[in-house]
Amino acid sequence: MTQLLVDAGANPSDISALLEISRRESSWNPSAANPKSSARGLWQFLDGTRKNYGIKIDADPLTQTKAALQYIKDRYGTPQKALQFHNQKGWY
Repeated sequence: MTQLLVDAGANPSDISALLEISRRESSWNPSAANPKSSARGLWQFLDGTRKNYGIKIDADPLTQTKAALQYIKDRYGTPQKALQFHNQKGWY
């Protein structure tokens, strides 16, 4: 998973937070599916989020991760802030 984050362009200082978010969301399973919502993949994107970031439901792990890095940057600014939000809300 660490190499995937590096390949997707993650900053080394962000890897710990990103690993924790993905662990909580999908246990690092790129095919994870939430039976109670449309959340899917490593980062558990909902249908609307996936559409907004231009990725398909069956996107490969690298594509999912590149989109997640952009989503986290857009919504939270940093992975650390996204993890802090997750700590408070149980989701990001």
